[in-house]
Amino acid sequence: MEEIRIYLSLWKTGILILVCFAFAALGIHSLIAHPEKSGFWLWLGLLFFGLGGLFMLWLILKERITGKPYYLVTDESVTMNSGWKAWEVRFDDVESFFLVGKMIGIRYKKDKEIQKMEDASGLGRIVRRFNQRIGGSQEHLYVSHMTMKPKELCDLLNERVKK
Repeated sequence: MEEIRIYLSLWKTGILILVCFAFAALGIHSLIAHPEKSGFWLWLGLLFFGLGGLFMLWLILKERITGKPYYLVTDESVTMNSGWKAWEVRFDDVESFFLVGKMIGIRYKKDKEIQKMEDASGLGRIVRRFNQRIGGSQEHLYVSHMTMKPKELCDLLNERVKK
């Protein structure tokens, strides 16, 4: 089978970046116009939207300059190149994939699920239990703002698991 490359959508991510920068600009304007009202929430919002917009811009630029896709689907695995390092999910370890809102949940085989929980740090175990309760699985793949629709990607991943 062929490799499938899935990128962040320029339009969808571009709109998200613009919204983040607009909120950050409003926060800066508020700081300049009314410095006496610069409280904790204003600074928190400014950091969240400013850094979030910069991070998304960095992801798009990194993806376009290096040519590395956000997701690379092969016969053996799906690799996610988001942020600092690549993360691989091997199809041999997976029972199935399922949609959860704007994410794809990963239902690992029982032995792999137990191993992942045991290998996790204390904080990692708390996060994994939280994810399990809220989203139905320990790990998820973010699929919003991609060049492929979430349902299509989920079906493709489940096809690869079966083969």
